[in-house]
Amino acid sequence: MKKRIVAVLMAFALLGLGGCSDEKPEQNTRMVVPIKVGFNSIAPDTDFSAATKEVIRNMNAGLMRFDPDTRTLVPGLAESYTVTDDGRTYTFKLRDNLKFHNGKTITGEDVKYSFERVSGLKTGKPIVGDWNKNLKDVKVIDDKTVEIDIKDGAQKSSDIYNIADVAIIPNGISEQELEKHPIGAGPYKFVEYIPGQKIVLEAFNDYYLGAPDVKEVEFKVYKEGAGRILSFKNGEIDYLPLDVESLKEIQKDKNVHIVSSLGNDVNVLYLNNSFKPFQDKRVRQAIWEAIDIQRIIKGLALPEAAQLGSHMSPYLKEFYENGLQNKYPYNPEKARELLMEAGYNNNLSFTLTTISENTFENDMALFIKEDLAKVGVTVNVNPIPWGQYLPEVYKQHKYEAALLRVAGYPDPHRILQRYETGYSSNMGEYSNSEVDQLLAKASKTYDQQEKIKIYKKIQDILNEDIAAVYLMDQGVSVALSPRFIGYKTYPYAYIDISSIKIKKDTK
Repeated sequence: MKKRIVAVLMAFALLGLGGCSDEKPEQNTRMVVPIKVGFNSIAPDTDFSAATKEVIRNMNAGLMRFDPDTRTLVPGLAESYTVTDDGRTYTFKLRDNLKFHNGKTITGEDVKYSFERVSGLKTGKPIVGDWNKNLKDVKVIDDKTVEIDIKDGAQKSSDIYNIADVAIIPNGISEQELEKHPIGAGPYKFVEYIPGQKIVLEAFNDYYLGAPDVKEVEFKVYKEGAGRILSFKNGEIDYLPLDVESLKEIQKDKNVHIVSSLGNDVNVLYLNNSFKPFQDKRVRQAIWEAIDIQRIIKGLALPEAAQLGSHMSPYLKEFYENGLQNKYPYNPEKARELLMEAGYNNNLSFTLTTISENTFENDMALFIKEDLAKVGVTVNVNPIPWGQYLPEVYKQHKYEAALLRVAGYPDPHRILQRYETGYSSNMGEYSNSEVDQLLAKASKTYDQQEKIKIYKKIQDILNEDIAAVYLMDQGVSVALSPRFIGYKTYPYAYIDISSIKIKKDTK
């Protein structure tokens, strides 16, 4: 009888009827994700580059987190928090049974150590962020309660976003340990790192939001271009960021899961106010209304792209002022009239500086050049390398007009602060005392609805003043190999592998 049972089971296995697939289960739940470059550091909060952060964030968790479904900041490792009316003191209550990757229970002492580390509160050597210089103290009330005190006069309502950025790590762990074997509380834990080649992570089963479906992920350095597309088709990689051309190619395969969304970055045409013609609002308006933005979107952008009317993407729907995108519609006839009123009849010429490595921006510059030629404006496109663009254009503002894809953040204050008088990233050298006052007011306002009103008012003013020509959020699209579905995008650098699910018919 035993021999018969064994024989039947073997027959089922050979016929594939025993619930087994041709692949090993660990292969079905493993992903290879291409990245552009290696990292300067794999320790949390140490490497500032977006290319590092989008990977390293998989290993880390903070007191707060950004929820991609509601597109708002919500409690993370903390189950709740309160803030005093003056904004000086935040009190966080930790969730129950929180674990680090090494199995240690997370306590208030770990939170205290983590904030002291990044702020340099004890060492005098901060790791990240100027705001940390304003941290006064971190107090452990009990194992699950921590109080974070900001220096009087330094507090801002946007401090909560800075607090959310801090990765919570075990009390006492050294920088040397973090560089070799980082330990956090995120959805994935460290396995292996080969500098310049790859980093391998595995799912953390005790992750407070639940163990991820993808059990192992290898972030591997791959050159961009046609080779990546071929590697994706061959199954060598399982994740592929798309542009318009690669999207057309990849979507031919109906088994491939493609995720498209807004990106929260803003494509801006900056018109430098130090260039005399751009000091005239009629000229700025004429340039805006002479550009067929919908033509650019249809020709270059991804499926979820959106035309904009100010420096805010509808990705942050809570703060976004809708309707401004219709204020200056494509109208070449009106554009020509405005130019003539301002004294420019086929005699306006300017140089448009772009980043030579950015294909999208250079293609967009050609669209703009064509459109403005129709109203008698000559545009000389000047592509320069990022290494030159950064110090000359972005920092010193040496340009007449410039294109830039400006990175987005979940914090609306950080987005709109670019228009504060004298601010280092105020590329258009825009100045409006009312905007300065509103930004200052928002930084001291802790009522969410009041803050929303203020930020929407700022967007109205930027649109009315034509502080820049706001073109679009060009969107993002990502392809996943046929074994996977899901994936959620964020308004900052983060490839969230924990949001990816295994297809139910994959065994």
